[in-house]
Amino acid sequence: MTTPDLLIQYLDKENAPRYGSRSDLTRFLYRGGASLRADLAFKKIAVGALGAIRTERLELLQAVKEELENRLYAGRSEKSVPHYLATFVGFMRFLDEGQHSFSLAKLEFNFLEYAEYLFIKSRKKGSKLSPKSAYIKAATLSSIFGSILSIPETVRLINRTRLRAVKEAPKAVSRIAEKKNLEATFKQGNFLVDIAEGLSKEAVYGPLPLEIPIRAGLVEGNEVLLHAGLQELELAATPKPGWAYQKKVLYREALKRREAVSDISPRRGGAKRWHLVNLRVQAEFLIFLAQTGMNLTQARELGRGALKYKPLGDSWQVRCYKNRRGGEVSFRIYKSYKPFLERFRAFVNHFFPDSPNFFPQFDNYGKGESVSRTGLTHFVAFRQLFEAHGLAWVTPRELRNTRVNWLLRRSGDPELTADMAQHTREVLKDQYERPSQQRAMVEVARFWSKHDPIKQKDLKASVISSSCNGDPESVADRPGGIVEPNCVNPSGCLWCKHHRDVDSEDYIWSISSFRHLKTIEASMTLSREEVPSDVVVDRLSEKLSWFKNSSSRRAGWVSEAQERIEEGDYHPNWAPIIELLEQ
Repeated sequence: MTTPDLLIQYLDKENAPRYGSRSDLTRFLYRGGASLRADLAFKKIAVGALGAIRTERLELLQAVKEELENRLYAGRSEKSVPHYLATFVGFMRFLDEGQHSFSLAKLEFNFLEYAEYLFIKSRKKGSKLSPKSAYIKAATLSSIFGSILSIPETVRLINRTRLRAVKEAPKAVSRIAEKKNLEATFKQGNFLVDIAEGLSKEAVYGPLPLEIPIRAGLVEGNEVLLHAGLQELELAATPKPGWAYQKKVLYREALKRREAVSDISPRRGGAKRWHLVNLRVQAEFLIFLAQTGMNLTQARELGRGALKYKPLGDSWQVRCYKNRRGGEVSFRIYKSYKPFLERFRAFVNHFFPDSPNFFPQFDNYGKGESVSRTGLTHFVAFRQLFEAHGLAWVTPRELRNTRVNWLLRRSGDPELTADMAQHTREVLKDQYERPSQQRAMVEVARFWSKHDPIKQKDLKASVISSSCNGDPESVADRPGGIVEPNCVNPSGCLWCKHHRDVDSEDYIWSISSFRHLKTIEASMTLSREEVPSDVVVDRLSEKLSWFKNSSSRRAGWVSEAQERIEEGDYHPNWAPIIELLEQ
């Protein structure tokens, strides 16, 4: 039987994603073809290891091929096809391993079975498949299969499953967590800059292991060793038995160290210097993301001629086309980054003179440029490097999110932040904005500063070392027995509308001493019923409790004040009265 043509045909064949044999659905005609890597599956098909073609699968595969090509004709991006195929592989593997029917008539039933399988798997304890990923997989297939079966959008296949879209509400982070996140981001940036600076063209061709100096405080020893595939050699300090043989071994190792990137097929165990080139490109890629705020996919797809530079004072304004936005986006490369970018462009021009990509990568053999460039998405080498040196790894997505929220916090302008991040205000709010305790505190303080009837310039010192405007007025819920505010009796200040606490250590010491005074007064009363002094003590305790729980700094003030009280060191406002009562 003649093998049918099931290769996805791209419209723009020159610029189509080089997806290779993975764009060919022919392997799914064979039992077990979905469980193997595409290139390996076709090798086994060539030698007959997967048996004969299963003709009953042909109708389904032809329908899927036609649907994907129709989407391309309708204007869908060629880069969406690999995502469709990666999702379709999982479905085919499910049918293949479960020996389900591949008939087009059974497609709807099989999809619902597969959706239920994803639902159960995503909810198992310890499962690597999250409910969100399960829904995305099923929704993608629902769109493809729904179009093939002419199912209206109102009764989509995904709506007949137990899978639901998962929208995670953004969680607020504390000031401490925000600070740690920023510190980790800054440390990663400094580390990447040092690695990129150390991996120059001369260093790649130089002696191994490569010793890269790292700025103080980042890694132990302030140095990183890169071996490029070679194990570290321990040279003998003094000759040992068989030294002549050892000299030959060391000579061979020295030759390996001098192997250059141009040696596309290094000897077994030799230096693989293309690893260093890949590492430099990945470092520059991450720095580029941090500098420009572009998302990973958009930056990864940049070509050599994709950027349009326009001098703008001491910086460059760069424009490029963004598919999702359907137009040009712009970002600025600042003066301090220009030398880095220029050196990187010279580096890439040397090692990849014919590459169309702005961020190219060598393949796993160092023989040519990688088609998939997975190093720019997984960053396996850098993750290992960060882990080895005790540094926190900040993913590109977290980096972009941190950058956007930092800009939003510093500017306070959602429109400006959205424009700098190359998306709309709605996207900023739904996808990026993260509730911030620090920003909330600033906004609350700004609100009360604007709406507080007492202006800052009108505040005066009260009789308990707090602030007020000198115009006593009682609150509505003042307890019975408590004197009305009168700017003379200290207890009345605590129930005055114009009373304002002071955020200082001296104020904490003052109200702690005042509470001690009222505790003494309450103990001198013979009545078993609650007296006004008890009410004042409770009010002051609430204030001290709030200060203690609000921040570690204020908690230190409260702790210090309590120690002073225990030692008999009272605030000057209350010391004479307390000492008199204690006598």
